[in-house]
Amino acid sequence: MRVLTTVILVASCVLPPSLAQTRPDFSGVWFLDGWSTDVWPAELPYTDKGKEAQRVWAEAPENDPTHQCVFQLVRITSAPFPHELIQQDERVTILYENEHQVRRVFMDGRSHPDDSYPTLMGHSTGFWEGDSLVIDTVGVEAGYLRPQGYPHSDQIHVIEKRTLLEDGAKKRMEMTIIDSEYFYEPINLVYTYSRSQEDIQEYECEVREHLPAPSPDP
Repeated sequence: MRVLTTVILVASCVLPPSLAQTRPDFSGVWFLDGWSTDVWPAELPYTDKGKEAQRVWAEAPENDPTHQCVFQLVRITSAPFPHELIQQDERVTILYENEHQVRRVFMDGRSHPDDSYPTLMGHSTGFWEGDSLVIDTVGVEAGYLRPQGYPHSDQIHVIEKRTLLEDGAKKRMEMTIIDSEYFYEPINLVYTYSRSQEDIQEYECEVREHLPAPSPDP
């Protein structure tokens, strides 16, 4: 009996951290509660550069890249479309119904690369803050936050804190948007989602006819 007890104690000491501590399970499909516009402030804290960028958008909103089916991170995240989250020990993968975007969140302790070039979804790393999943994203292409314009630069920094509510039936996402070029202070938003048994569906984006299709790179 003493030998068996010793073996069990030794085995428990070498368990990987992921098994030694149970984490909340965010896996599954999530639908946004309410309207996506409800959480946004009536006015954004634009810098002079941000005001100018919004003015340029307002003069020709038809040039918004979303009319060419080009969506950046926050525009997709804040849209009223479901997403599916796949949770693993060293990576979280988020599948967005909107525009079929796939987002990889690295949970292995790595830092953001120093020389990353901006992409539509940026570079995301994640960590646990108690029972909350925190995702930190940089390296997002300049674009627009909402259908009303709300431009952001490629210096945008997005922090999302996800917390399960009501025994896992709902989750809260606290989003902080930092962009010192276009906003003189952070923008703080809070979204609530409900867990669903439905699957995300196929999404078909139709390019607007008043704009030419983007030409391929030479």
